[in-house]
Amino acid sequence: MQTSLLRASLTSFLMVGIAAHAAAQVGVRPAEQWIPLLDSPERIESMHVPELISRLGVQKEMMIADVGAGSGVLTGPLALATGPRGTVYASDIDQALLTHIEQRAQSSRLTNVKTVLGTFTDPKLPAPVDLALMNDVLHHVADRAAYLKTLASQIKRGGRLAIVDFKAESSPHKGNAELIVTESQVNDWAALAGLERTDSFSLYADRYFVIYTKR
Repeated sequence: MQTSLLRASLTSFLMVGIAAHAAAQVGVRPAEQWIPLLDSPERIESMHVPELISRLGVQKEMMIADVGAGSGVLTGPLALATGPRGTVYASDIDQALLTHIEQRAQSSRLTNVKTVLGTFTDPKLPAPVDLALMNDVLHHVADRAAYLKTLASQIKRGGRLAIVDFKAESSPHKGNAELIVTESQVNDWAALAGLERTDSFSLYADRYFVIYTKR
């Protein structure tokens, strides 16, 4: 019953974004172009949101960061999973996207969503988090190693960083080398940031899904 209720709540939140219809360092678009793309039903279906949230192992009262939150497709489900006594920081560099997320959260009556205006080099999380998620984001960052080091400093010891990004051979950006980030590269950058690879999931055919833990 609880699983059915959570799935229904997730569906409700996602539909708010679709009905309402990020800027980044690499592959820049204005928010008015990003939102319809990020909120498209096809993209949301491909993300397997309930399964992703389940594998993240979100617990009640967690402090979570949705880094590069975009239109907030995952912000709401994360907020539902951690509950009203938890917090989800939705960090992005585009205020228009953050305003969109705020509207989604208000429509879904999610009071534990806090938007954060980050920069190209720093998500600017206001407090250390238990879990940070970068979904379809890292390939848009110019200096990936430096960004992950900064982000790692904003994760609690024992906290985790989850990264989902496209495999090189199946990326929609495979014709543009600057928008390709391989799993091997992420492993190296994470290690330099003091993060240890601790889990991975085969949830997607075209993307890798890896979790790192701060020791």
